[in-house]
Amino acid sequence: MRGMSLTRRQFVLTTLATPLAAGLAQQIASATAPAFLTRGLNQNSKLRLLKVGCGGMGQSDLSQLVDHKMIEVVGLCDVDQRQLDGWTMDSKNDKGETRKARLPGVATFRDWREAYAKLDKNFDAMCCSTADHMHAPISMAAMNMGKHVYCQKPLARGAWENRALADAAARMPSVVTQMGTQRIATKFRQYGGMLLRQGVIGPVKEVYAWTNRPAGWWPQGNPRPEGTDPIPEWLSWDLFLGTSADRPYKNGYTPFAWRGTIDWGTGAFGDMGCHMLDVPFYELDLGSPISAMCNPTKASSDQFPESESVVVKYGPNRMTSKDGLTLKWFDGGQFPDFKALGLPEGWEGGEQGKNAVKGDGGVILVGEKGTMWFPIEYSWARVFVDGKPVELDRKDFEAAFKQTNHWHNWVDACLAGKKDACASRFEKAGRMCESLSIGAMSCVEPGKVLEYDAAKCIFKNSAAASAALRNPYRKGWEVAGLA
Repeated sequence: MRGMSLTRRQFVLTTLATPLAAGLAQQIASATAPAFLTRGLNQNSKLRLLKVGCGGMGQSDLSQLVDHKMIEVVGLCDVDQRQLDGWTMDSKNDKGETRKARLPGVATFRDWREAYAKLDKNFDAMCCSTADHMHAPISMAAMNMGKHVYCQKPLARGAWENRALADAAARMPSVVTQMGTQRIATKFRQYGGMLLRQGVIGPVKEVYAWTNRPAGWWPQGNPRPEGTDPIPEWLSWDLFLGTSADRPYKNGYTPFAWRGTIDWGTGAFGDMGCHMLDVPFYELDLGSPISAMCNPTKASSDQFPESESVVVKYGPNRMTSKDGLTLKWFDGGQFPDFKALGLPEGWEGGEQGKNAVKGDGGVILVGEKGTMWFPIEYSWARVFVDGKPVELDRKDFEAAFKQTNHWHNWVDACLAGKKDACASRFEKAGRMCESLSIGAMSCVEPGKVLEYDAAKCIFKNSAAASAALRNPYRKGWEVAGLA
């Protein structure tokens, strides 16, 4: 009918942001990659990449991806103009190339929705490295278009968003996804995973995990700041807010301090938990928790606690004790009682291990046959029985192990069409990050055992804490599959 046709650009914009298009967009989200929005790829193809979020970890992500010989960057997007400008200056890599020389003539955008609409069929994949609260809408919208997605950790801010991304990825066999937990590709974490698969410590009954963060990395435990500051000319504040509730700009919110704010981040639990708990979570097949309880220090309704201990409980499965598993999390200077766990002097695993214990953190798993120290990186997992170290032979493992690049693994999987080749694909990462969100958001009602309803992604006995698991999106920011 005359006047009823849509241009491709109009269709994409409508699919991304208009509730009236939810029916059609939901069909896209539940299908395999829509044929009219994708092209055939193979190992001789260039993967055309759109990078959303170009500073901080986004800069690291982009630098790694650009080094893959089959990547062609077709667009850069960031709400911070300084980050876009940074890719036109004289910063050089080890080959003496400037960023500009590596990305000649690349298109730049402030709004990812505009980037999707204008690039449309001219990009194959998207890498998201924004503030946590924008991970889900940016990633889901790309998946709805049939694009491959690499997203920084945590996969999403809220439990419901994480579940939605995991389910969407499972429905899309031709869309390749990866969460940015690059440590999972190292020999140290792969070795620890192998030990768990082999059942070296038997069924696991307790997991202890900790980090010293925020430890000055970003503020937590403070009330919401009053007043407003002038918005810098380099910042698109409304685009930073994105799906989150409107609030006045204050100096320091971005580019990094947002992580401690409940509306935008997941605090230390969601940030570092991804790096420490990914392999144990996947190998133990933990699924959804039963409950969570937070005991905080210096709590705030606007920010995550300055420090906390959190207890998250899981039901039993083939890898856990018959009574299930209890995860005990500590951050901000709180630590487990290492002596009570019966670990001998020097258990940390050398100088690097000692630094990890009081720094980035680590994991201790208590099984029915023994205890395992699972460091975050750069040192080997160690096993103890009755407080004494068990000598394990790593020769066969080290001979068979092949070091890979987490970013490049995703690119290779996209070109080969092998989504299961990704160690942190959304189907797995989304379920782990759902658990992390539950633990992180339990601080909203401290000191109370919050019972989790996995079917509905809510706490059965706390409306306030449940609201933190699924924030409503601002009008105009709705995305099919998340609205």
